[in-house]
This record gives sequence, structure tokens and C-alpha cells, in this order.
Amino acid sequence: YDSLKASRKGDIYLPGSDSYRKNNLKDGLLGEAKYIGYNQAAIFVKKGNPKHVKNLEDFLRKDLYSVLCYHKSGSIGKMTKKIFYKYKGEEFFEDVYDNAAEISTDSRNINTAIRNGADVAINWKATAFFDENKKYIDIVEIPKKYAPKKKLVLNLLTFSKHKDIVKAFMEFASSKGGQKIMKKYGFVDGKN
Repeated sequence: YDSLKASRKGDIYLPGSDSYRKNNLKDGLLGEAKYIGYNQAAIFVKKGNPKHVKNLEDFLRKDLYSVLCYHKSGSIGKMTKKIFYKYKGEEFFEDVYDNAAEISTDSRNINTAIRNGADVAINWKATAFFDENKKYIDIVEIPKKYAPKKKLVLNLLTFSKHKDIVKAFMEFASSKGGQKIMKKYGFVDGKN
């Protein structure tokens, strides 16, 4: 959001959570919006899960190279903190971060770390389905009581130079056909 705010370039914005829309509407950069589904955090492991990661407890294992997003950076960092707090509280959160081999800044860098050999991380589930990741990453589900679904909303940027095209895309993305494609790429609808 800070990049688009500074550059005022682009046509459409899809943040990791609808809270980004709610918190930034006051700036006047976000126009029409369409709900397109949900994303959810998951445990990311190397393809085939060779280290047999099963759950959140594994983030304390000393034999794993774990990567976590900084808890004040990006939507997945904030969500990771919430997950660990809900799971076992502040002490567990601190222990897990102290045990991490690497602290990253965002979802993209977490995926790069897994592709380059890290054993375990927490990231947005849908990113495991991206073409550059799907050959290298598998997911281990986190129970919804710890990792709630986060509503995804496409936002037309008020400075878009292609508003008609963006509106047509937003309509398609929220349609049955668009939802089928979203699901194929790891996003979930409200029923899952």
C-alpha cells in the first residue's frame, strides 16, 4: 500500500486482508471494491514434507531451519503473531521467534527462503499455488481456530488509467467462473 500511495501508479490493489482497505480508505486512493474470497495462513514445508512437520509445535524443533515474517511487517507477519498467541500465548510466540533461523519481511521472501532450502515457515496458503512455488512447497493446514480466514477484496485504484477494464476484471473475479479459478489457486470461498 505504501508503494502505491507514493507512486500513484497502478490500477488494482489486492491486499492480504480487508483490514488494509478499512484502514486506508481515508486516503482516497481506494475506489470500488469486490469481495473475491478468503485467504488463510498455513505452515509451508519443502515439497514432500521431508522433515515430517505436523503442527505449530514443530517451530520449536532445533533440527529445522524456520523462517518467519517479522511480526510488524506485512499482513503475514501480523497474522503469524496472532496465530502463535492464540495457540499458546506470548511465551510460545517469543520462543518460536527466538528459535527462527531467519526473520523475513514479507510473503514473497518467505517463499524464496523455502525454495532455497528452508524447512518450515508460515505464509498465506494461496502463495503455495503460484507457478514459481508449487513445485517446491507443500502446506500443512493450521486449524481455523488459530488461523482464521481473511477476507479478500479487490480495490479499484482511484488514479487508475484503465477503470473500465479493471471493473470488468473485478466483476469476473467475483463471478462463479472467477471463483472457480480463485479456488484452483488456493483461495477459498466463505464456505470452506
